[in-house]
Amino acid sequence: RSAGRGELLLSLCYQSTTSTLTVVVLKARHLPKTDNHTTSEPYVKVNLFQGKKRVSKKKSHVKKCSPNPVFNQLFVFDVSSQERLRETSVELLLMDSESPPTRRGDSTRSPNLVLGRLVLGNAASGTPGEHWREICDHPRRQIAKWHALSED
Repeated sequence: RSAGRGELLLSLCYQSTTSTLTVVVLKARHLPKTDNHTTSEPYVKVNLFQGKKRVSKKKSHVKKCSPNPVFNQLFVFDVSSQERLRETSVELLLMDSESPPTRRGDSTRSPNLVLGRLVLGNAASGTPGEHWREICDHPRRQIAKWHALSED
């Protein structure tokens, strides 16, 4: 259903009076097993872009050993105006903090593995684009939707 990458439930709201965008990462489901076939220890990285430039980044807490984690984490971003909101996009990366170590030269390090990716914005197609246009058209309304994560 979601090509094995999982899904994220997000709630978005643009507050025109305070010029803030609220992104609530509620929960994830159907997360893929990691390469070592263990349950992932996921967290979400949230990047805010104005055009092609990343202007803010935040991340959620890690949820230990959870295939269907509940995050319930709120992120607030400043977006100067509703017109500016239409040029804004939000990238969410579902990461695994417990990916297997890799060898690089003499040092062993453990890079965090990207389990799935989601981009919300005016140019996005499908549900992510619809969700974004809904919050642009209906400021002050909190709107929640499930989104399938992709590999790229």
